[in-house]
Amino acid sequence: LPQGDPAASALAPTRKMSTPLAQILVNACDPDDSKRVPAEKMLKEFEATNFPSYLQGLCEQMQNSKIPVNPRIQAGVQLKNTLVSRSEQKNLQLEKRWLMLQPQVRSQIKMRMLHSLNLPEQQLRNIAAQVVAKVAKIEIPRDQWSGLIPQLVHVIAEEKTTDQLKEACFTTLGYVCEECPKKLQNHSNMILNAIASGMAVKQSNSRIKLEATKALANSLPMVKKNFSHEKERHLIMSMIFNAAKSKDSNVRYASIQCLSEVARTYYKHLDSYMSGCYKLTSEAIQNEHDEIKKQAIEFWSSICEQEIDIQEEIEEKSSSTPRKMYGFMKKAASQLIPNLLKCLTQQSEDPEDDEWNVAQAAACCMELIAQDIGDDILDHVMPFIIKNMRNENWRLREAAVISFACVLAGPAKVKMRGLVKDAFPHILKHMKDNVPQVKDSAAWCVGKICEEIPEIITKDILRVLMQTLLHGLNEHPKIAVHVCWAIHNLAEEVKVVGNTSALSPYFQDTVAALLKTAFRNDADNNLQHDAFEAFNIMVYTAAPDSFPMIKQLIPEMMNRLKMTLERFQRGSLSLSDSTRLSNMQAQLCAGLNYAYGKLGKHAQDVLKFIPPLMNMLIAILNLPGSEAHEEALICVSTVARCTHEEFSIFMKGFGPQLMKFLKETSSSKVCSLATGVVGDIARALELKIAPYCDAIVTQLMTNAQNHGLDQNVKPRILNSLGDIALAIGGKFEKYLPYVMNLLKDASTVEFKDDRDDYATVEYLNVLRESILEAYVSVLQGLHDDNKDHLFFPYMDNLVYLLHKIAEDSDVDAIVVKASCSVIGDIARMLGAKHEKVRSFLLSNAKFKKIIDSGMTSGDSRKQAEYATRELQALN
Repeated sequence: LPQGDPAASALAPTRKMSTPLAQILVNACDPDDSKRVPAEKMLKEFEATNFPSYLQGLCEQMQNSKIPVNPRIQAGVQLKNTLVSRSEQKNLQLEKRWLMLQPQVRSQIKMRMLHSLNLPEQQLRNIAAQVVAKVAKIEIPRDQWSGLIPQLVHVIAEEKTTDQLKEACFTTLGYVCEECPKKLQNHSNMILNAIASGMAVKQSNSRIKLEATKALANSLPMVKKNFSHEKERHLIMSMIFNAAKSKDSNVRYASIQCLSEVARTYYKHLDSYMSGCYKLTSEAIQNEHDEIKKQAIEFWSSICEQEIDIQEEIEEKSSSTPRKMYGFMKKAASQLIPNLLKCLTQQSEDPEDDEWNVAQAAACCMELIAQDIGDDILDHVMPFIIKNMRNENWRLREAAVISFACVLAGPAKVKMRGLVKDAFPHILKHMKDNVPQVKDSAAWCVGKICEEIPEIITKDILRVLMQTLLHGLNEHPKIAVHVCWAIHNLAEEVKVVGNTSALSPYFQDTVAALLKTAFRNDADNNLQHDAFEAFNIMVYTAAPDSFPMIKQLIPEMMNRLKMTLERFQRGSLSLSDSTRLSNMQAQLCAGLNYAYGKLGKHAQDVLKFIPPLMNMLIAILNLPGSEAHEEALICVSTVARCTHEEFSIFMKGFGPQLMKFLKETSSSKVCSLATGVVGDIARALELKIAPYCDAIVTQLMTNAQNHGLDQNVKPRILNSLGDIALAIGGKFEKYLPYVMNLLKDASTVEFKDDRDDYATVEYLNVLRESILEAYVSVLQGLHDDNKDHLFFPYMDNLVYLLHKIAEDSDVDAIVVKASCSVIGDIARMLGAKHEKVRSFLLSNAKFKKIIDSGMTSGDSRKQAEYATRELQALN
């Protein structure tokens, strides 16, 4: 196993703990750092050196009633953390480690966790349920632990089972259904029968009814077969409606949660139940407490999302059998929207309160309704907006502003332009309102207008708008965030005409204000990020007459970057300060990347800043675990594109960093970025990259064969190998057998069982495009050095792939485009020299099929015409 792989601990030699585990867990809960930190270290050492004993010890301590409950909870949390991580890559390693345990050890741990479902403490029962579900997620898809669901259902049905254990079993059942719904469909009848017993009207224990209802919500995606039968569907819906009448508000909340899941998963079956759904959710929105109100509003948001998707399917003809559109929202609009408008006036008194509230839920729903029913929403909301836009009551005033923002994206633009033009002056005036909530919503509304209907912003309106936005950057951070977003949207829509644009007169003041905003003392991560995002898009869309000002920004940003590094060098940073500085470095690297990228060939007089910039980028890449690594790598790519062959002077300092990040396969994003940097450097250095190729190609090949590496990095590896081949030409000969074998293996990748999954089909298309581009690059590089005869032995592998593409009904335009380019290049470079290749090209029906397909698409027509010309030249 690779060094550092968590799975290695499953096979590590046994090592006894010098301190009892119970005491370590007690210390791990101690607020005193001198006790807690060493305890946490000891737990990690125990996990790494004797994983089976570590797991068994944690199970024992969860059940150890002789120690306080918090250390027992800590044992459960540690146990769960051995099975799950936020990192997808780490999850794969943790799964592998669990599966490498002896079956007897796994069985013992699973049995202990099932026994823990009967512990007196609810927190411990809940953690045990989560652990069971995490293990189930690993084992059930591999056809293991097949007895779990029957065992849980049996305990639930057993008359002697205590209410406490029954409740815990329902909790576990819900978690398991949530974790692996696709693999439990064979158990759907058993699961639904158990849930029905827990949700029955005669069930007097509200906690059991609650957990059963939550389990139903989690099981709904996997009971498609049951829901397709009318009798069973009626039973499920009656269970939900009955639960909604419960005296326990938590059960009522969970029942409406079930309704929202039904809306998302079974829209086509809802028609018979919509009157009941409307009555239930309408009463909840008007009379229930806030949590239930929000969930009832969520039901209608889910309905809208489904109807928006169906409309898109119909308009784009993306489905041969489009779903039926019932128009539930349009039918309910006249009754529902007035209730939502009332909800909009239930804002928080505290302008800094970030908790999701009823007003925000209603606003989100209104935005979806606008997209769903389009023009029809105007009759329902415009009277409210007109009446309250200047109301003395701030709640009504803010609700009017937010309502207007919400409807912008729905109705036809021609209907909205006049309304927006009339309302815009009032919205801008509200950005200086004396109530923060009104200012905040007005700023968001301005951002929506800039995004949806920017054409109404005339030269005169723009002048007032920019003055208002620059003033708004000084407001409270929450408001300033929306102002940054408005500037971002405005800059995205600007058109460069000749040497200038409408924003050119405001460029200098705006970018200076955005930089100042990013470094405000009270700027949180959101404001810092959004200020830089707006700054970057301003630079990206800048007209040539703003280039001199972009050049002036470069030394200022570099100076700020230097200050952050000096702060790191002084040390004594708290975790929050370190994170803030890293985020700042990331934003500054991105800003410099955009600046140099925009200037391009006009960057000559600021190239003098490149050497100190590279020194700082290398220093950032040397900081362990920095949040700025990704942006620093992207910035290095831009530097390479700006300096071309002169980038070679930086390879001595940057080369080791590049290799370090290529080896960092545990972080797929960083590894992918480093792989992309290889390609950029190869294109910049050309032959000068040759001295570094042995190490780089070896590592890329190693990564390509690493099954633990995120598959989305693999196409980028092939692209970079192709870039190297093109850069060094004939010198690529020594890598040729290994790389061509890799391309051959990649060409055999297939996902026959997952062809209904869009992400899988998209990945296959991207992979094939990368393979084809790598083939072209290798051929072109060899051809440039008169070594194209070396490519001839690998022609069969390339033809195999092209034939597969010709027969694939899911092939994308990007693959057809790349295929046409390959066919044209083979004809141009090999056809005239090799009679066998020539006759094969001219007689191959599948090649003709690909070219004909390319002719039918605007995306690939140019390449198809190129291939046709090159083939005709061989006649």
